[in-house]
Amino acid sequence: MATIAANTGPARNYPLNCWWVAAFADEVGRTPLARWLLDTPVVLYRTEAGDVVALEDRCPHRQAPLSSGKIEGDAIQCGYHGFEFAPDGRCQRVPSMNGPAPIRVETFPVREEGLLVWIYLGDKAVIDDVPPPPKFDWMTDPAFNARKGSMEIAANYLLLKENVLDLTHLGYVHESSFGILDFVNPPKVTTEGDVVMYRQAFERSPLPAAYAIPLGFEPGKIWTRVGTGKSFSPASHESEVAFFDPDQPDNCNGQVCFAHLTTPIDATSMLYFYVVGRDMMNDDATMDHFAGLLVHGFKEDEEILVKVQQTISRTPRRGSTGERSVKADAAGVEARRAVDRWMARETIAD
Repeated sequence: MATIAANTGPARNYPLNCWWVAAFADEVGRTPLARWLLDTPVVLYRTEAGDVVALEDRCPHRQAPLSSGKIEGDAIQCGYHGFEFAPDGRCQRVPSMNGPAPIRVETFPVREEGLLVWIYLGDKAVIDDVPPPPKFDWMTDPAFNARKGSMEIAANYLLLKENVLDLTHLGYVHESSFGILDFVNPPKVTTEGDVVMYRQAFERSPLPAAYAIPLGFEPGKIWTRVGTGKSFSPASHESEVAFFDPDQPDNCNGQVCFAHLTTPIDATSMLYFYVVGRDMMNDDATMDHFAGLLVHGFKEDEEILVKVQQTISRTPRRGSTGERSVKADAAGVEARRAVDRWMARETIAD
């Protein structure tokens, strides 16, 4: 089963043949954007027509990062010796020569979907067999007001993926921030192929303040809420909380939707992109306050995940008993099995 990486020469536990989030769409413009993704240096920019380009961020001349240069027309110019590379990776100009050099820089397929830019760093020969990025329609739905952000976390990406699949941590890591203390019983977990899903209903239960206040209620009001989550791929996870008047269980009174998108930087660090939106009590001031609360909570997650990574990255003198899973880990265990299946389909060797 997929394991969390340690510093001692770990095996890669992320598939290259997968679409990963490279950036938010509004991060990519006419200035080179440098990213280190899946142990690969990448530079992103837009052409004059607005199309996103992704190239290896390494000039084949003397290995200078292309991101240290600038955009000239649709090409990127290396900031070291001025070599220019077209969006297809072809060298189109060398200032010290009469013509271009017969060299290229590697290109990477990208897809822009709503708020997100996805990148594929794997085997291009099998790209059509790889599941496409999921569509998060609520992110651009006018009924929803969304907020987004990103963090760099010094932990393996699977740690965060498991974090959002096991919400029993809410009452401990987020006791003082979210104050959601009723995630005690494990949810129902199902799978469809490599997609892992959970569902948990809180019928006629007191609403914690984090939920009650956005609905305009006093904390503790008796209401029904249903939490669901779906892990689409190693790169993407979506969750939702829907709220219902217990006397009108067929009418949803509002939803809060989350996207948790993890992209490995390397074996022990990740980029975490998050988007949250809701379709009730979602004026800008209220959403800004809500987003601030979430960011505080995400930093609490970061603190514990970094500590976990530091622990598993060191070899104790007395050895270790290893991990022991319980029923609440069911979704995370299924996600690890799904990652194993993704890894078994890899066509690029390390």
